[in-house]
Amino acid sequence: MISVILILLVMALSAGLALQYRALDRIKRNASELADSLRLAQDRVKQMEQELGALCSASVGAGDHLMRLEQQVRRINERQNVLEMRSVGDRPYAQASELVHKGADIEELMEACGLTRGEAELLVMMQRGSA
Repeated sequence: MISVILILLVMALSAGLALQYRALDRIKRNASELADSLRLAQDRVKQMEQELGALCSASVGAGDHLMRLEQQVRRINERQNVLEMRSVGDRPYAQASELVHKGADIEELMEACGLTRGEAELLVMMQRGSA
């Protein structure tokens, strides 16, 4: 009877050990799968950090470029405002007329008086036509 109890006890212990080994094997597999998932997640995080760094660098470059463009637009607007504010009376037509009487050509009028080509041509035609 004791031997039957001992046999049953050994069988119960063997079955318990078999269940323990299976559970341990399942835990090892789960741990391995988790470790693989963790490695993949870490690799993805590194990749995203690199992409974020590249985007930040590109953003800084784009910001610098945008600032240069804004400065250029501001300078152009200022020049345009100056040109728009300059009235016709501000141009040295009297000096240009005197230079035409002295025989100056269109290029000389443009350089000396700051006239456009059209203005210089018109002054030459008017002065020489009335002479």
